[in-house]
Amino acid sequence: MEQVGKAEESTSQQMTLEEARNVMWLRNNPEFHKPLGTLLDDGYLTRDRLKWAADNAYNPQLRQAATVIFDSLKQSNEERKIETSQTPGQSVASPLPGVNVDISIEDAQNTIWPFSSPPNCKGQPMGLLVNARQLVLKDLAYAIEKAWEKRVKQAATVLMLQQLNHTVNEPPESTGPLRIVSSGRTFAERKQLQLAMWMGLLLGGICLLPIFLYIYFVMPNANHITRKLLQIEPIQRLIFLPFTYFGLSQTTSSLKAAVFIVLIVIGLFASGIIMWLYNRVINHIMDKMVKNIDRYRKGQEGETKVVEAMIANLDDKWSLYRNISLPGRKKSDLDVILVGPPGVWVLEVKNYEGEYKNTGEDWQYRAGHIWKSLRKSPSRQVQKNAGTLSNFLKADGIRQYVNSIVVWANEETPLAVENPMVAVWQYNRLPEELGNIWQNQPIEQTQQKRIESKLTKLCQR
Repeated sequence: MEQVGKAEESTSQQMTLEEARNVMWLRNNPEFHKPLGTLLDDGYLTRDRLKWAADNAYNPQLRQAATVIFDSLKQSNEERKIETSQTPGQSVASPLPGVNVDISIEDAQNTIWPFSSPPNCKGQPMGLLVNARQLVLKDLAYAIEKAWEKRVKQAATVLMLQQLNHTVNEPPESTGPLRIVSSGRTFAERKQLQLAMWMGLLLGGICLLPIFLYIYFVMPNANHITRKLLQIEPIQRLIFLPFTYFGLSQTTSSLKAAVFIVLIVIGLFASGIIMWLYNRVINHIMDKMVKNIDRYRKGQEGETKVVEAMIANLDDKWSLYRNISLPGRKKSDLDVILVGPPGVWVLEVKNYEGEYKNTGEDWQYRAGHIWKSLRKSPSRQVQKNAGTLSNFLKADGIRQYVNSIVVWANEETPLAVENPMVAVWQYNRLPEELGNIWQNQPIEQTQQKRIESKLTKLCQR
């Protein structure tokens, strides 16, 4: 075994890059049983596949060839980072000016190419495609101009700067997660507790009301009610009918017993009717309360999902404030406030079930075959909240424009949006939307600190 290991090591040291490129790939798929160099140029071989082959391939020659090519790509990337431009006739060339970017070189290289042109490039890491000369400056410029996702634009910019021998100043690494400050229970949680309390009070009142009425009205006046009933001639005939029919004596005790029986029958019948009405009314009220509790619960779940997505995509440069109640004659409850280097945002999170659409400031939902407008438009609601927050900050001399966003948190049923008055973020595209907000004009760090301090104090009251 030692001799085999030494032989492999000796072969690995002697294998050149050209020899490694001529080694054949795995046989398990005839379509890709080609030389490694060909598969690398075609974009099939990625860094991950080469690393896997270098560590796990059964064929020692393939394992060695993958190691040589992987090390060569790694070395070329490292040299590219420190490479400076040099023109003929000059022994040392001064580097071109450094450019600040919002994405690291490693992230740029690992970004997936989304376009079908050039052929066989879609779905491959952009760094590998650039190294294999399958992406040229023209392709990178196209991505900068046409790409939908901001990350692709940023990655193409970084790789183009590297190709032009510019110094790329990578963003500083994050030192921690998104900072979250909460003022307590959410608006949805408070509403659920209130509705549960009202349901308990209602059920208790339903059980106690008949007993209270009987004790207060019937028991003190039982004899009086009996005498009044006996004075009514039809009731007298109804009571005496059994006595007359069976030839019984109409004594006072017998009369009272008959009246008592009749009262019980009437009471049972009236109680049945009352309980039936109670049941209909109470069930209607209870069903409505349960639906409202379920609606608030879904709203709370939507807010939690959105906050978790922001934790995954934002770092300690940002602060997130939940469940803010701004002071004033009419208190405003704000779902989420986001404060960061590019500015301030108020987010209104909606997690409605069903089919909805937003046109301008109008929000509608489908009810059967027709569309009905919502009584409260989320667009107007979040705009009002943004204005209230702006005035709240202005009271302390902080003049800051507040952006307003509606977040549609129902990932199962996308919202149809057409010319929205307020920007709408779909939950499925939340990472891209959070990346795009960096395009806003940055605010001063001292301004950001003042805003965060004021909101933090508000939460701690």
